[in-house]
Amino acid sequence: MRLFTFLLIVIIGLLAASCEKVIDVNLKNASPVLVIEGVITNRTDSQIVKINRSVPFGEPNVFPEVSGARVTVTEVATGRIVTIRERRPGYYMARNFTGRSGSAYILKVEVDGQTYTASSTMPGQVNIDSLGVSVSNFLGEEQKTVQLLFSDPGKERNYYRFLLKINGVASQNIYVYDDSFSNGRAVTRELFDFDLNANSGDKAEIEMQCIDPVIFRYWQGLDQNQNRGGASTAPANPVSNISNGALGYFSAHTRQTELIVIP
Repeated sequence: MRLFTFLLIVIIGLLAASCEKVIDVNLKNASPVLVIEGVITNRTDSQIVKINRSVPFGEPNVFPEVSGARVTVTEVATGRIVTIRERRPGYYMARNFTGRSGSAYILKVEVDGQTYTASSTMPGQVNIDSLGVSVSNFLGEEQKTVQLLFSDPGKERNYYRFLLKINGVASQNIYVYDDSFSNGRAVTRELFDFDLNANSGDKAEIEMQCIDPVIFRYWQGLDQNQNRGGASTAPANPVSNISNGALGYFSAHTRQTELIVIP
């Protein structure tokens, strides 16, 4: 009886295995998608739009630049239209134009007979009060981490993004923050990056951006995708505010950059 039962289990297993079907998902035939990265800030040197095309899954991350696009930005309150001119392939920049806090802007990109639009409102600027360095011990090694202090306004929701460079090398980490639990309070943020350790004498550059809620969700989604680790589910594209199926984002935000020498 036991032998019969064993043989029955083996036969059922073989039948089940023979019913499996290998599904070949062809990820390499996905059509290229336009990728737009547009930025309007409160500094005259930062009105930039980059336009590329995506590449099929598995291909090298070399994204073809898109030339010949017509790019404009409209300031909603005044109706002023600014042309963002191509300076090199895929790189468009405006000179003598500065964004203003509280103003809404509309990006329009026309290329290959298609039109793509996006809107963003520049928040009020929140300033960095001071920079510092915290020291901790990680796996027996001293770790120095740059930190910034600022006062969050209490009258509205605020959303932030931070950029970090050590000796000119940019951190690949995404640092975003909102004031859900610190509205109207003093805030201290530490910018951890174990791949970019700061040592005494190093120069650290910190950029603080005040961003709108849609752009906060974009960077937050991108950060979650990067931190999926070994998850089996394929990452989804972060939420984009650009129309007509394009990827990327258009952000009107403030910028403040400060420097510190690591003690």
